[in-house]
Amino acid sequence: MLAVLADAAGWLRAQDVEQWPDRFPADWVMPAIQRGETWLAEHESGVMGTMVVQWEDPTFWFGYPDDAGYLHRLAVVAHGIGLGSRLLAWAERHAARHGKTFLRLDCVASNAALRAYYERAGYSAVGDVTVGEYTQTRFEKPVGG
Repeated sequence: MLAVLADAAGWLRAQDVEQWPDRFPADWVMPAIQRGETWLAEHESGVMGTMVVQWEDPTFWFGYPDDAGYLHRLAVVAHGIGLGSRLLAWAERHAARHGKTFLRLDCVASNAALRAYYERAGYSAVGDVTVGEYTQTRFEKPVGG
């Protein structure tokens, strides 16, 4: 999983997007793994993608009702084959199966390509929030509930 995140961070930097650190420290990602919130997409060749789906996100979504799943660290090692879209759809179904009305996510506000990607996937921007040095655009999509 850490290798997938590092690969994705490198790809983002090659696109002139400053969103993730060069490497995620293991102790930073371990809590989501221990809580069972981290998911992997595997293929014969190994781990191809990863994501975190959690049931709360007070950092970026403070003041919102507790009716959503929150997607973080969606990353793939193979770009252009639709894996990201399939993982996104899985996360939407996962949230709906757990009685959630929305799937919510965020990305760096300056990442126009990723913002457009989420909008094409049916997500609506619901505003920006600044946490630390980054301004994030928050998105949500109805998924059931």
